[in-house]
Amino acid sequence: MSQQLPAKDQAVFRSIVKFYETKQYKKGVKAADAILKKHPEHGETLCMKGLTVSYLDRKEEAYELVRKGVKCDLKSHVCWHVFGLLYRQDRDYHEAVKCYRQALRFDPENIQILRDLSLLQIHRRDVTGFAETRRKLLQVKPNNRLNWVGYAIAEHLCKSYEFAWTCIDNYENSFKEQDQVSNYENSELHLYKASIMEEAGKFEEALACLKQNESQIVDKLSLWEAKGRISMFLGRQEEAQEQFKKLVKINPEHQVYALAYMASQSEFASFWPPLPAPQNGEENPAAVPKSVLSFPNTLHPQGMPVFGWLPPRHALKPQRRLVIGRKQHKRRIDTLETEVPLNDEQQEAVVKLFEELREEFPKSDSLKRLPLFFITGQLFKAKLDEYLRNRLRKGVPSLFRTIRSYYFSPEKPELVQELLLQYVKCLKEDISWFGPPVGGTAEPPKMCDEEPPTALLFTLMTLAEHFDFMGETHKALEHVDEAIAHTPTLVELYACKARIFKHAGDLEKSAKCYEEVREMDLADRYLNTQCVRAMLRVDDTQGGMEKALLFSKEPDSHEAANLHDMQCMWYESAVGRSYYRQKKYGKALKQFHETFKHFSDIAEDQFDFHNYCLRKTTLKAYVAMLRMQERLYSHKFYRRAAKDAVKIYLELYDAKVAGVDGVAGGDKADGYPQAAGWAGDGVAKTGNEDELSAEEKKKLKHKKKREAQKQEQKATTTAQNATATTGKPKKVDDDPDGEKLLQQDFMEQASKIVRTMVTFSGLDSATHVMTYEVFSRQKKVLHCLQALRQLWELGGEDKFYYKLVAPLTHFCFVMDLEKDVPEQICKEVVLPEIAVILGGEGATPFTSVTQMREAASKVVDQVEARIKGASDIFLVEVLYGLKCLKAAGRDRAALLEAWKPQGVMCLKESRKLLAYLEKEFGKDSPAWTKLQKRCTEFFPLMVIS
Repeated sequence: MSQQLPAKDQAVFRSIVKFYETKQYKKGVKAADAILKKHPEHGETLCMKGLTVSYLDRKEEAYELVRKGVKCDLKSHVCWHVFGLLYRQDRDYHEAVKCYRQALRFDPENIQILRDLSLLQIHRRDVTGFAETRRKLLQVKPNNRLNWVGYAIAEHLCKSYEFAWTCIDNYENSFKEQDQVSNYENSELHLYKASIMEEAGKFEEALACLKQNESQIVDKLSLWEAKGRISMFLGRQEEAQEQFKKLVKINPEHQVYALAYMASQSEFASFWPPLPAPQNGEENPAAVPKSVLSFPNTLHPQGMPVFGWLPPRHALKPQRRLVIGRKQHKRRIDTLETEVPLNDEQQEAVVKLFEELREEFPKSDSLKRLPLFFITGQLFKAKLDEYLRNRLRKGVPSLFRTIRSYYFSPEKPELVQELLLQYVKCLKEDISWFGPPVGGTAEPPKMCDEEPPTALLFTLMTLAEHFDFMGETHKALEHVDEAIAHTPTLVELYACKARIFKHAGDLEKSAKCYEEVREMDLADRYLNTQCVRAMLRVDDTQGGMEKALLFSKEPDSHEAANLHDMQCMWYESAVGRSYYRQKKYGKALKQFHETFKHFSDIAEDQFDFHNYCLRKTTLKAYVAMLRMQERLYSHKFYRRAAKDAVKIYLELYDAKVAGVDGVAGGDKADGYPQAAGWAGDGVAKTGNEDELSAEEKKKLKHKKKREAQKQEQKATTTAQNATATTGKPKKVDDDPDGEKLLQQDFMEQASKIVRTMVTFSGLDSATHVMTYEVFSRQKKVLHCLQALRQLWELGGEDKFYYKLVAPLTHFCFVMDLEKDVPEQICKEVVLPEIAVILGGEGATPFTSVTQMREAASKVVDQVEARIKGASDIFLVEVLYGLKCLKAAGRDRAALLEAWKPQGVMCLKESRKLLAYLEKEFGKDSPAWTKLQKRCTEFFPLMVIS
């Protein structure tokens, strides 16, 4: 144990702590050295010096000093605390917690150590340990307000709801007489307390809490939302109606408030019921009304999250594709869906409700647009006519995006088309007008005012977007060209034309149009972004990067470092996919791993908020942030990057297993790193240095030394140039082409990604398809079986679910269950589970692998029959069906001779199926030729390489 420092040196030691806290690290090291000259074995000084030098990029030295300090003073809480801080700095939270616990053995009531431990525990989501540590903090210092709030949050997260709100009550009683408690803090506490009661299912108590403290709550929007929601849960529709009416008055454009106000009316309960109370425990999709999906999950726990996050299970539909005109579309989430179709009386009642609201709020656009979701037929046409005329007269460029959601109702697209064609015809007449209103006379009134010239312009643009959405490309181009001839200077017209080319499959023309659009308004970031995306779609990665950097903070820079700093994930995804299409796998993986790093940084950034939110008393926002972080890796950007990265890893692994030349090392032109053993410059091309002669070894040694010096000099020059330009050192990427990523174990990296996806994105069917692909190559049968079971459940327990049939058939016919699984596990686990998938719940377990394959053969028979005869089959189902037949060993060539591509097609699926047929059968095959001909009919502008 180290000796006690004299008083003078104690003062110097305190100055080290002060220098560390004020980030004066060099002064701190100097002060520590002064003590260590006199007391070289003083453990606490050694530890503080180590902690200080860690911030001077001397990590190894820091760990050596701290370990030495701990050895010198094993019973010092300071040494163990510093050791924990060092581990926390390196994000090794498990070891940091161990060090903190060791420190508490020697000083169990140290406030700082307890606080730091609690931050690590909540960061790691050890809620039980977090609650225990916050309880100790409260016991040690009960007069600190933060300790009461922290303990309440801990009990809330442990689902000890009553204990949590009792803790808040005690806090209010203890500090209610103190003046330092602000109105905002009191308001947040009352709202948070009510939210805990609501989450516990104590709706009466929650509503009483809100009413009792209404005068003290300053956030009125949250108050009225909570009162309206809870009143609806309790069946008190009049009270709910009153609250949502207040919210509509505050923000008449907020469509959720208007829809909730409508749901609180008893006359609409048959088709637009009030929000039901959320069910605790297991979610029952059948019990959740369809209308709940029209509300955000901030208003109802089972509602829809913000775009990008996975929807709840009851929102999932195995087949979201709809045929609209000559095109396939996925059903939009923002399309309102009633419980049952409305009759004429109900439609009139809905119109009447919204007209009453419009009289109070005549400027609201939402109140004019919302009733169009609920009405049909001539009533819809009349109200839409009224809605369109005003907006076309004003010239609203985004009008089609506003009405696009109506197209997912069967008869409405035709009615929209009728109106728009009528407008164009009448606007071209001698008297420019929109034509007779629905149900009116065909002749224009005598005192009719002519419409402005822009009315025809925006009508033509809207009609072009309509035909594009319906899949009628030539008509869309005809109308947009007419609009351009009318007004050649409107930027939106050229952007519309570029979108039409993109949807028609001519990506080159689309990119050229977007470049024209960008040049028309060089200051518009949105148009620049669209141009970048279009360039990346045609694999012009260099041009895309140059255009993207135009809006960077450092426009003279040739690197995309700023895009990374801004966490520009859409760009990384687009660039990565472009590199993947170009077979530059290293660069593609580099982009996807940049996205992974962003999510890792976001997860780590929450650490700063654990203490901050308690101090600021933003309790509801803090709990919401914690729950968001728990599902962080289910976000769309992460899922997209994960799927593309796994696809690359599997391709590389398959090529390596197949022994394809260049995969172990590879040719840089093909996206692989330089082959191991290639030396060049007269050095033998062999991967084994032991086989080289002495002269060749000498040459190789000198060559490696020269290359290392060149790389070091290049990095130094780059850093110096960056410093000279910006005045600060710049990070240099030591692996710009991602070659180091290609030297990793492909299957190990893919396994890490799919494990994360299974944990956080289990509701995405692509997760389980990827999981099966990865683990089937590793012969991990039980993991594959679990993926099949999840796919079966997500597909509505349908064994013919198109994403299930291919992996299921592969499992039954290709996997060697008798060899890869112990006999007992096969009989007790594998065969019973597969029997459920193939036969449904309660099916008799198979007694042998042969019996399983017989049942699977019947599935394959039906898949084959559907491909051969069904006219409404989507191309994606054909693709998975062909993979299914291949796994079962069936003759696909004979099937494809009888197959007739028919029905409405999708551009993306057409490209995928063409690529598959080319890979499997070649471009000369009849199947590829038939599909190519059909694609040309549907997408006449489609460029097929």
